Amino acid sequence: MFKSKKNFRILAASLCVALLGSFASAKKSDEPIKEEAGFYYGYGKGSTKDEAIVAAKKNLIEKALTEKARSTNSRAPRVSVSKEIAASRLASLKPFVEDKTGLSVTFRIKNEDWEKDELAYSANLRTSVASRYEALSSKKLAEKLNESVDILSILAANGEADILTVTPGGNDLFSKKIESICADAVKELEFKLSVEDGIVGPDTKFVVSVADASGNAVAGLNVKAYWETPNLLGRDDFEVQDVTSIVKTDKSGKATVSFPDAAEFHNKAVTLTVSTAFSASPEATTAMKKLDNASSVDGNYVHYDDFASTFKSASVPAGEFKAGAVSHDKSAGKSEASHKAKTGAYAIDLAPVTNAQYAAFLHATRSETKPDFFDNSNFNLPEQPVVGVSVADAEAYAQWLSSQTGSVYRLPTEEEWEKAARGGKETIYPWGDEDPAKSKKANCKKNGKFKFTSPVGSFENANGFGLVDMSGNVWEWTSSKRDSEQNIVKGGSWMDGPKELRISNFKKVDGKSTTNEIGFRLVKEISE
Repeated sequence: MFKSKKNFRILAASLCVALLGSFASAKKSDEPIKEEAGFYYGYGKGSTKDEAIVAAKKNLIEKALTEKARSTNSRAPRVSVSKEIAASRLASLKPFVEDKTGLSVTFRIKNEDWEKDELAYSANLRTSVASRYEALSSKKLAEKLNESVDILSILAANGEADILTVTPGGNDLFSKKIESICADAVKELEFKLSVEDGIVGPDTKFVVSVADASGNAVAGLNVKAYWETPNLLGRDDFEVQDVTSIVKTDKSGKATVSFPDAAEFHNKAVTLTVSTAFSASPEATTAMKKLDNASSVDGNYVHYDDFASTFKSASVPAGEFKAGAVSHDKSAGKSEASHKAKTGAYAIDLAPVTNAQYAAFLHATRSETKPDFFDNSNFNLPEQPVVGVSVADAEAYAQWLSSQTGSVYRLPTEEEWEKAARGGKETIYPWGDEDPAKSKKANCKKNGKFKFTSPVGSFENANGFGLVDMSGNVWEWTSSKRDSEQNIVKGGSWMDGPKELRISNFKKVDGKSTTNEIGFRLVKEISE
């Protein structure tokens, strides 16, 4: 027990001094912070203490600047500053609280201390920007735009785009003045890409040309080149890849844009967008992005490292063959009677056209119409066969492929399809006479593996020509018609039983039909 009240007061005072002294450095705590009025707080985490410190300072600065921006414009967007700026500001400020690992840090600063720091910081920034702004009027078009991009990027990185005024306490923002100058300058620009929409390969050269309103080349202009891989199938598990680079036009107003090295861009549908370079900065404002949009042009491409290896086909020789049911097929009806047929030589796709291939066609042609099942996760895997396509849709795809390659692609006739399916043999199914349900040779009813369409080639059912999925998975359109305006489909589908998958079997279907059990593969004409 204490001997006197005096001793108790001395001990209490000592404890207070010790507690106050502990606040000279950051408090170690895992407890949530209770914010006090009159302070700005910033919170950050990182894989290292330094990362956590920068993140916390960035959070504090952004909150303080956002409040300042909204004090004059309630609709001002949330301010963002770069990590580099966050690391350089408030150098003397120490962490207020950090957890025991040091990987979670809190900063705080008194409002009046922040305002003092911000006043000095913005004054220095104003001085550095003012002379560059005043010199813009004397610069040529490319120099003016390049310099404007640099100034606006500095303002954005500092979080001052909606804050820094031309004069202290004034209303005119530097950013608005410069954006107005740029808006007029951008109207004079015309961007062109050397490569039209369509199929490209490893030897394709991409060049952007920039001219002014009079058609004169704009030399020395910084141009933003933005590559992306769009989510054409609307899949939730798709990650859009993007690559941005800055290129400068030469004296002829041209600049070469390199195709990305990353594997994610190869053998894919891609888009290249070129524009002015205002939005190249991660902190670019909405206004800066609008300036780029006003000048941008884009190209929709389908890239293949090796077109032939992607669009594999098998050659089928010219001559007669025995069409219709084979003699040992006990399920065949009269309409499948055996008969002789003759075809010329042709090549045929090894597999049905996939969603990825068809989506690339829609992308390159900028079609606004998609198959009915493109947004259905049961049918829109890239390697599943495309379904929900009519005869006209299939023919449009064939015509586009023909225009891109110089070869003639089309739907097969019924005879061409059947001859290819037989693979030079007289069997009930492409692989032989084995029941597909028992041998698990095809995607059909009760296949034991898939509930809907399967990625092409999922079953060991290649025939003598190496063709897969000729039976099962999806019925396939042909260009042939029988005694009506309906087209013949062949092969059976994932919804059908074994009897429907026989080579000689067929159905008559309205060519306008777009169901989830009909797809197609193409024939390529070849010289005999």
